[in-house]
Amino acid sequence: MTENLNIDAWLEEFRIKLIILFGNRLRFFGIQGSYGRDEPSADSDIDVVVIIDGMTHKDLFAYRKMIDDMEFSSKICGFVSGAEELAAWDKSDLLQLFLDTRPIVGSLDSFGVSFTKEDIRSAVIAGACNLYHTCSHNLLHARSMYVLARLYKVARFIVRMKYYYITENYISKFSKLADVVPDADKRVLKLAGVIDSRCREEDFDGYSMILLDWAGDVIKLINQVLP
Repeated sequence: MTENLNIDAWLEEFRIKLIILFGNRLRFFGIQGSYGRDEPSADSDIDVVVIIDGMTHKDLFAYRKMIDDMEFSSKICGFVSGAEELAAWDKSDLLQLFLDTRPIVGSLDSFGVSFTKEDIRSAVIAGACNLYHTCSHNLLHARSMYVLARLYKVARFIVRMKYYYITENYISKFSKLADVVPDADKRVLKLAGVIDSRCREEDFDGYSMILLDWAGDVIKLINQVLP
């Protein structure tokens, strides 16, 4: 966890600043990511979700100034959108946001978005296909351990969505997810916690092939599972 960051106090300050800036146009504010899951580490970002009615260019620049003036501003990231855009968003892309965000102001349910089993399947297959492609490209061309470490982080979310698709049971915390998923998924979750840019160069190919094979297996498996 970031030193001296009291996340509850920080989020309350953020909430007040959002209300001052946007008033009743603030439709939703929440926290996702590692702080939303209560699994932060020293390098965790503060992953906020902010939805505004009728968001304009002026709003975006005003929001940017607000976060620039906040303590730990370099840690702030997340999802910012207009309410109308959110309601029309691709559902397979939006699903993780809805499942992973802890509300602080408002409710995501108020946007009238619902999800089907096929939306969940689409989220899994799109995530696995993108991961496979990027991992292959990195293995053959970029050969970046930093990129590979980021891909393992992304894979955790695919593990979680795959488990949700197959079991209809959503588990937010990766630490708890590791207790119930198959061994191959468990291995990916474990490696996501230890692989970083400081890993030995001679391990790059092996770690890449583990992830590439896993993503390929997910792609093939999901196509065999009936919705």
